[in-house]
Amino acid sequence: MDDLNFSPATHMLYVGAAKDARLTVTRAEPGGKLSLDAEVPTHEGARNGVVTKDGTVYLAHSQLGQLAGFIIVSPSGK
Repeated sequence: MDDLNFSPATHMLYVGAAKDARLTVTRAEPGGKLSLDAEVPTHEGARNGVVTKDGTVYLAHSQLGQLAGFIIVSPSGK
């Protein structure tokens, strides 16, 4: 785990794994139980996520020899 973001408004937890090139999205249920919502492939090195009010996640990434960029992950239906 490289990056952790929590949205109190939606009770969603976003965990970025830069080496595994994956963003895991879980829901914090009442009582503290976590339930998997989605696993989204990203680019290797993607981290430092920012979550908006609607649940869109912006992850920064860069790869050797390439310019830095953003990965945008939006909830279903957006």
